[in-house]
Amino acid sequence: MQTFRNQIPRILSLSFITVVIGITIYKVRVLETVASPLIPFLLLFIGSYLLWILLEFKTAKSETQKGTRTADFGTCEVYALGRMLTLLSGLLFYDEWSELTPRHIIAFALFIAGFSFRLYAIHTLGRYYSHIVRKVEGHRIISSGPYRLLRHPAYTGMILANLGVTLFFLNPITVCIYAGVLIPAIIIRIRIEERTLYEIDGYENYARHRKRIIPFIW
Repeated sequence: MQTFRNQIPRILSLSFITVVIGITIYKVRVLETVASPLIPFLLLFIGSYLLWILLEFKTAKSETQKGTRTADFGTCEVYALGRMLTLLSGLLFYDEWSELTPRHIIAFALFIAGFSFRLYAIHTLGRYYSHIVRKVEGHRIISSGPYRLLRHPAYTGMILANLGVTLFFLNPITVCIYAGVLIPAIIIRIRIEERTLYEIDGYENYARHRKRIIPFIW
């Protein structure tokens, strides 16, 4: 059972990519009938999102090599669901395709900044990063790069990137999913993750001098 759980991030990534590609192809065909000027920008946005998924796929693939002891309590699945539904609801329920606006450009910039910051944080953490909450043998505190300022910068990047998604496909359903599913899932996940992290020597002192995801606030 635990071996299957280690496969979940990989399965979710592949399933998500397949669904997003299918919906995007359908959406583009529909938009072609009204000659929407947003088609190229939509393809750029979705292409960038899929690139993000693929860049993280290596991490998801490596989960099978990190042992079976986890302390995740199912938050990986809820967190992934929130992320998926944020994008999918945007693709399905956004209907203002008449023109490219400054909002779309700002949203895309937020998205790129968010996923770039997340990948930077993941790269900095190296082998200690995991999509599933677990203790890694020989775990040590990383305090370089973005971890000099924040305890969970990868989640900061996730929040910022999906804020960009929400702003790009601005509609009530996507806003509700982002604020009501994804953000709470991240907060709960951080709380659970820190139960494990506080067992690591030096983490309590490290945490005392850094906020979790927002500098000077939380």
